[in-house]
Amino acid sequence: MRHIVLGASTHPFLRDHSIAGTPVVPMAMVLEWFAAAATAWPLCPNLLVLRGVTALRKIALPGFHAGGDQCEVRCEVVDETLSLMLVSSGGVPHHRASAARFPLPVQRRPWSVPRDLRPAVRSSPYDGRVLFQGPSFRSIRRVSGISPSGALGVVAGLRELSWPDGPWQLDPAAIDGGLQLATLWAEHAIGAATWPQAIRECQVHVPGPVNGTVRCLVLRRRASVLDAECDIAIINAAGELLVELAGVQLVARPEPRRSGQ
Repeated sequence: MRHIVLGASTHPFLRDHSIAGTPVVPMAMVLEWFAAAATAWPLCPNLLVLRGVTALRKIALPGFHAGGDQCEVRCEVVDETLSLMLVSSGGVPHHRASAARFPLPVQRRPWSVPRDLRPAVRSSPYDGRVLFQGPSFRSIRRVSGISPSGALGVVAGLRELSWPDGPWQLDPAAIDGGLQLATLWAEHAIGAATWPQAIRECQVHVPGPVNGTVRCLVLRRRASVLDAECDIAIINAAGELLVELAGVQLVARPEPRRSGQ
């Protein structure tokens, strides 16, 4: 069991991931905590794989500026698989996943850039609606192209965004940038603002923070009226695959009610 305190003194960057003035924990931070719990499980040291990462309910932090809010990662080994659950201080489940370690090499999908990518329409991706993030979470440095087939961009890591020193198992700032790019793609594909609901599989090829900025590639799996699914790759300047997110499900967010409705 791993206890986590989330407040302005421990996680100041979370103030820039707020909805209606209240900080909310992003999926990328949940991946970081699950990865930290999984790396303490010494089964095989070669490749960390998180599966079935699912958001059951959002983690709002009403006590962020008043001493912080608490949550914990609960672990249970079931049939040689590590079951992970993130719960709030009252024991309410918020996210779940399982972890496994497999020796390299593993089968990888081809990460080729779609040929139909076109320049993004907006000069800045942070419009306050589709992407609402503040400065500490503005990971996207450039959207190189976008189309119904996917998206390509450049995202910054946590060091570039001046997050506190670790230890970090992943780079949640860069991963969140990948999820943000996927959100832009989903708006292009289905015409709605979305948020990540689930990740079928997260493969960590190179752990820890990235250096500077890295490339991010989003590839379409499917799209419908209410949701979209894609794969995301984080790739460094040398072309090395750092993290793969397969089967990222993005569900349409409810539009805010207008006055008079």
